[in-house]
Amino acid sequence: MPGQAPESATPPLTRDLNRLASTRFDLIVVGGGIYGVWAALDAAQRGLNVALLEQNDFGSGASANSQRVVHGGLRYLQHGDLKRMRESIRERSTLLRVAGHLVQPMPFLVPTYGLGLRGRPAMFTAMKLNDAISADRNQGLYPTRRLPNGRLINATESLKIAPGIEPQGLTGGAVFYDAQVNNSERLALSVIQSAVHAGAQAANHTRVTGFIQDAKRITGVTAEDRLTGRTFNVTSKLTLCCAGPWTQRTASMIIADQAPAKPKPYEVLRAVALVTKDLFDGMGIAIPSRKTHNDNKELIPKGFRNLFVTSWRKRSIIGTFYTDYTGDPDQLSVTPHEVRGYIDEFNQAYPLAKLNHDDVRFTFVGLQPKAPGSPDAEPVASKRYRLIDHAQSEQLDGLITVLGVKWTTARDVAEKAVTLATRKLHTTTPPCKTATTPLNGAPPTDPLADAARAFANRPDWASEQLIADLFDAYGLEHNRVLALAEAEPDLREPVSDNGSTILAQVAYAARHEMALTLSDVLFHRTDLGFLGFPGQQALARCAQLLANELAWDTQRTQQEIESVKQLYRQRGLDTG
Repeated sequence: MPGQAPESATPPLTRDLNRLASTRFDLIVVGGGIYGVWAALDAAQRGLNVALLEQNDFGSGASANSQRVVHGGLRYLQHGDLKRMRESIRERSTLLRVAGHLVQPMPFLVPTYGLGLRGRPAMFTAMKLNDAISADRNQGLYPTRRLPNGRLINATESLKIAPGIEPQGLTGGAVFYDAQVNNSERLALSVIQSAVHAGAQAANHTRVTGFIQDAKRITGVTAEDRLTGRTFNVTSKLTLCCAGPWTQRTASMIIADQAPAKPKPYEVLRAVALVTKDLFDGMGIAIPSRKTHNDNKELIPKGFRNLFVTSWRKRSIIGTFYTDYTGDPDQLSVTPHEVRGYIDEFNQAYPLAKLNHDDVRFTFVGLQPKAPGSPDAEPVASKRYRLIDHAQSEQLDGLITVLGVKWTTARDVAEKAVTLATRKLHTTTPPCKTATTPLNGAPPTDPLADAARAFANRPDWASEQLIADLFDAYGLEHNRVLALAEAEPDLREPVSDNGSTILAQVAYAARHEMALTLSDVLFHRTDLGFLGFPGQQALARCAQLLANELAWDTQRTQQEIESVKQLYRQRGLDTG
């Protein structure tokens, strides 16, 4: 019945630093982005004693710069990279299967012109190849999560979907299907919840400040609680570094005279995507940029790159814009001038949008590995992950580093990393189960059927839109949020007019999901912060509720509000 939590609900996430300090683990995972959380889940399910340490909040670093698309790798046809394409197709199906409440099919339109690479014959061939290479993509998926075959449409249909595309020479369009993740932060959180349920220990806002070394072997890490300043050691047999852009900084913690060789520099790009007013209804569109671009990995260079526009939460996400980056990952930002430049580039490609700075609700900013040999003037993102056993590369045992490149295939790379870890630990474990085991909150039947039951059983005070948003975020565990609101009616109130987030979600995040800051709630437990600046009143309301839950004083409460406003300013946005 509504308001009653399911019996199988996962226990609340608990941040137990004393237990971390007093336990010797089989494996420490450094970094709680999408690669780190999958590795922690895989290792825990295989029976290893695992600790996961994240310096900020789970999924808040490079993983937070997702355009909400689970790519099946259609574009890899241009590179002739069928191996990587198959990996992407397989992992896209995995996410549709194990996280059906968070991931669903999404159509994309690519306009066609002339008879070259952008022509109907070329795109027809690409659609057929894509369908053939992904012929098994729907195996084991519920009907509402299956991806249809690609198809061609005529120019009239293309202009109806995207009336602002260049009409001169337009011959039609190609429609293919990928997948969209409603909330990539909550998917990472769902993986964390599943890992903890399997026995892992996890802590956010816990920064690794050094390695514990015994001669030429890593035996653990030193860590700092960033909320209190407390320092402590965590010991382990093996450490897996999934620090993303912070990999170079983490590598610098190795004591030089105990490691003959230093890891090679880790070059990165800054990647930016804009959340704007809604431009298209429920479909992704590939808009050719007017800027020239060359990718030396393409078999036949097309001379430009596409700007992808995806529909999300009655908004559009436009990206990705790349620039070279050599600064501190902690100081990553984008200026208002740069935001206007990105708007201008998109308006040139799609003049009908007529976007201005006020139309930008949020700016996703993250770092990605840079392709080796990529020129600074025209940077290209790396296309290959790396798995480094430091016993082989630096004669330093006890440390493995993952350099990931793609959000979609993180689970597969994490599986490979954990398999390497089990070999180094000389232990026999069960095979990996992360590709087949539903994540926390995932429905056991077709998500559409479970969503229909959620609508039918909703309490009188809850709108259909609220239930839809809760189910999209929490899956079966949406009932736990409703139970909280049933028990405490004041928590049924919406936080603001910007989205349908209610106060119960704020309280639930603090009580059950290890949310320890205002930013944790606005950007990593709900998507309220991504939909636009919530306003001073909404920030104050959320902060006061969290102050009551987490025992903040007035000074801490004001600091939390200012920290959120500063984040918007670092994204080139105004806070009013």
